[in-house]
Amino acid sequence: MLKRKATVDDIPALIKLRERQLIDEGATEITDIDERLRDYFASSLSDGSFVSWVMEEGGEIIATSGVCFYALPPNFANPSGKVAYITNMYTKDEYRGKGIATELLGMALDEARARGYTLARLHASSLGRSIYAKAGFTASEGYMSLRLSK
Repeated sequence: MLKRKATVDDIPALIKLRERQLIDEGATEITDIDERLRDYFASSLSDGSFVSWVMEEGGEIIATSGVCFYALPPNFANPSGKVAYITNMYTKDEYRGKGIATELLGMALDEARARGYTLARLHASSLGRSIYAKAGFTASEGYMSLRLSK
């Protein structure tokens, strides 16, 4: 298996895996998001605000991971305000349980550390919770949301 950073050439595969991840987590396909995902990946991969790693076998991407880099106003627990948000973690069914997600998560965390980030966050699906717990993530304050537009 080959592991590497994703490039803009990988966007079609990243879109498919992202949509598969959302469906596996219980999301309903209520709208076509391909174009928005294409725009997001093109922009964020190019400007470095999102970094993704992929695992390939036989030229096919079988797993992906990602980390979004952003900043919030500093607070006492995170004086820099910088947050590395782990997202887009997905491994095709037939490759699960082989340590691939753990390896890709480690690469995402290493990138965050190399950039000077001291806080990583994520929202864990039931499928990924044990992987994140093994990596040292602990449950913390949850988020509340408000939809600002329809």
